[in-house]
Amino acid sequence: FLMTTMTKEAEPPMADFERREPRCRICRDENVRVLVNKLLDWHGAPIILGRGKTHVVTYADILRDLEPLNEGRDKKDRITYDSLWIHAKRHYDLAGIMAYWRARMHKELMNALGG
Repeated sequence: FLMTTMTKEAEPPMADFERREPRCRICRDENVRVLVNKLLDWHGAPIILGRGKTHVVTYADILRDLEPLNEGRDKKDRITYDSLWIHAKRHYDLAGIMAYWRARMHKELMNALGG
């Protein structure tokens, strides 16, 4: 593990922390990933509508904001509710990121120990 980190090119610290999955429709494009992650920051945030009413930002709300982005994409590359949810749980959510790094460190340790 140490050898692989020592031989890597210099990258920003967050670039190594964020998991980029080439199979994920959102992670494939850097600009899309950054935009979606910024929108996911709002997930669950209450919005005051007035007269004592509030609305909590949902994945459906975020998907509506991404509609202009989806218009220019092929059908297989469009961001759907499912792809947004999966990206949020696997690549944006802290628990998903920690699970990825835990598995990766275990694999690197086993390789280093020859097992």
